[in-house]
Amino acid sequence: MPKFWLFIHLLAVIVWIGGMSFVLFCLRPASADLLPAQRAPLMVATLERFFVQVAIAIVAVWASGLAMLLPVGMAAAPPGWHMMIAGGVVMTLVFAWIRWVVFPGARRAAATSDLPAAAAGLGRIRTLVVVNLAIGVLTIAAATLAA
Repeated sequence: MPKFWLFIHLLAVIVWIGGMSFVLFCLRPASADLLPAQRAPLMVATLERFFVQVAIAIVAVWASGLAMLLPVGMAAAPPGWHMMIAGGVVMTLVFAWIRWVVFPGARRAAATSDLPAAAAGLGRIRTLVVVNLAIGVLTIAAATLAA
């Protein structure tokens, strides 16, 4: 069963981290050639779908992580696991802020063709995703490289 939980954990992390990387380094630059009236709705629709996947991935990460941690216990857990938990808490909070505080305004602005407000909201989301991606990479490093 431990290998199953590790598989679920890694799969969920790949969805979350890989999705952030895709949005930042592939979708966003490719959409730069579109008119703002096309770009904002595309980004909002894409993020809407991606955020559902991230929410599922977060549940899977926490469930699988706890399933692997409980038999070991916090006291016996390697230092990398402690760092991974701290990174996961921060990443989860940043995602919650993006999804339930920043994104609704960007979505409303795009729906009403308020393109400057949509662009501003999407810009804030981009900044927070950069932060979350950096935390995610550091968390992976801590989990795999810390003794």
